Amino acid sequence: MNSTLPLLLLCCLVASPTLAQTPIKNAENQWPMASGPQGTWTTTTDHSVPTEWSVSTGSNVLWKTVLPEGGQSGIAVWGDRLFLTINKPLPMGTSLEEAEGSHIVAYCLDSHTGKILWTREIPSPKKMPYSGLFSDNTSATPITDGQYVWFINHGGTMVCFDMDGNEVWTRSFESRTRHNAKQCEPILVDNQLLFVLMREPDDPLRRPMQAEPGNRNTPPELWPWTFIRSFDTATGNPLWTEPTGTSVHNTPRLGYINSQAHVFHARGGGHAPPETPYGFSMSKVSGENLWNYDSKGTATYTVSHFDETYAYGFDSGDLVKLDSETGKLIDKFPLFEKADIRLWNSSKKKYETHRDAAFSIVTEKFKPEPTNQTQILVGKYFLFLTHEEYCIGRVDTEIGNTEFLQVPIQVVRTPNSPDQILWDKHIPSDGTNSRGIETANDKRSKGDGWGHVTAGSPIAVNQYVFFSTMIGMTYVIDSQARKFDGSALVAINDLGSSGETWSLSSPSYSQGKIFHRGLRHVVCIGYEN
Repeated sequence: MNSTLPLLLLCCLVASPTLAQTPIKNAENQWPMASGPQGTWTTTTDHSVPTEWSVSTGSNVLWKTVLPEGGQSGIAVWGDRLFLTINKPLPMGTSLEEAEGSHIVAYCLDSHTGKILWTREIPSPKKMPYSGLFSDNTSATPITDGQYVWFINHGGTMVCFDMDGNEVWTRSFESRTRHNAKQCEPILVDNQLLFVLMREPDDPLRRPMQAEPGNRNTPPELWPWTFIRSFDTATGNPLWTEPTGTSVHNTPRLGYINSQAHVFHARGGGHAPPETPYGFSMSKVSGENLWNYDSKGTATYTVSHFDETYAYGFDSGDLVKLDSETGKLIDKFPLFEKADIRLWNSSKKKYETHRDAAFSIVTEKFKPEPTNQTQILVGKYFLFLTHEEYCIGRVDTEIGNTEFLQVPIQVVRTPNSPDQILWDKHIPSDGTNSRGIETANDKRSKGDGWGHVTAGSPIAVNQYVFFSTMIGMTYVIDSQARKFDGSALVAINDLGSSGETWSLSSPSYSQGKIFHRGLRHVVCIGYEN
C-alpha cells in the first residue's frame, strides 16, 4: 500500500497466484483496444506492474504530454506507438455554454517518450457537449492491430489509418440521439470491427424512425433499436448484425466458448431503452444468436463479463450466474442483503467488520446496482464499485460470498506535504482543460465519480485491478487477497492535483507501464530501471 496512507491501513499483501489466460501474440507490447489484448479487460505479465504513482507530485511518472483539449477515450498501445482522441480544441475565450462541438482529433504518440508523432482531424455531423458526464464524441477508444489503427467519432464517423497516419478508408454512420451513454467500446476480432449502432436507414429490418431528431424525450417505441454490428476492417463495409438488440447503456465483451469467439451483451437500463425484452444475450462472432436470458433489466447498463463456463450480470441487486453455452440460470447471488462489510471508523482510525450484514448498515438509501461500467471478472472474483457510499464490492462466484470494502473518496497530495485523506467529502474538479477553458457544463460533472456516471471501466493486470474515478483517483486492488480488508487496498493514486483533474477514461497496460489520461494530459507510469 502507498506508504502515505494511514499507518493503521498498512498490512502485508497476501501472495496471489498469477491468473492463467490464453497466450496471444505480442501480449507484452500491446493494449490494442479498450478491453485489452484478450478483449476481457484483463492481462497477465511477467513484467513488473506499477501499482503506485502520483501525477500531482511526479512520483513514478515517466513522462507527461499536455493535450490542448480534453477527451474521454482510453489509450490503445502497440509497441512504440499509442493512440487516443481529444475533442477539437476550442477557441480561447469560449464560454462554458459554448463548450461543444462535433469534430474530434486522433493522436499518435511515441509510447517511450510521449512525443506527438501525428494528429488527424475526424469530422462528424453531430454536436456534443464537451466533457459530458456519460459521453462525448471522443468516448470510443481507438483500436489497432499493429498495421492499421481505427478511430471512431461517436457523432457519426469511422476512419482507418495506417500507422503513419495515412487514411485508408472512412465511413459515415447514423448516431442515435436519444441517449448519450458511453455505449459500446469498439471490439477487434480477427478482421472484424464490432460496434453498437442502429441498422442502416435502408435496412428492411430497421424499425422506422418516428422520433423527432435530437429530442431525447420522445417515447422509446418511436426510436430504432441499436445492435452489435460488424464491419470489415479492410474496407469498412458492413458484414452482419446480431438480431436481438443491445442497449446503448451496455458494453459488450468478447470471449471464447469452445475456442469460438462470442460476444456477451445486454438490453435494459435507465430512461427506458427501446430494445426489448430486457436481459442478456450471447452471440457468436458471426451474428448468430446463441441464447437469451430475460431479466428485470434495471442494471444491464454495465460491462458484461463471462468465461468459457459461466456468464455474469447485474439484475436488480442480484448477480446472476448463467451457463455460457446455454444461458441457463445456474445461481443468483443477492449482493446487498447479506455480506461482510468493512467500514472505516474515523474516530478509531481503523476498519471495523460487520459480518452477514445488509448494506443498509452503510446507508439506508442506496441503489442495488453498481457505478456504471465498473464491473470486472478476475479469476473467480467479480468486482465493482457501489453506487453509494464508496465501497468496492467483491463476489466469490463459486460460493456467492459478497464482501464490501469502504475506501477514501479522495487523497489530496502536494509536493513535500503529508497526504490529506478524505472519507466523506471531495474537492470538485474545476473542469478546465490545459489552456484554462472550462468545458464541463453539466453540474453533475462536479461530482466524485461514483454512482450516476459512466465511469471508465477497470482493467486487471495479473491480480491487480485498477479502478479510476472522475476526479482522477485510481484504486489498485489485490483481487485475490485472502481477506478483502485493508490489505487488499494496494494503493490510491492520482492523475493530477485535486480540484484540477477530471477523467472518464480507462487505463491501459503495456511493457511494464500504465498509460492513463485526463482532460489536461496523458501520462506514462512506471518504475525506473
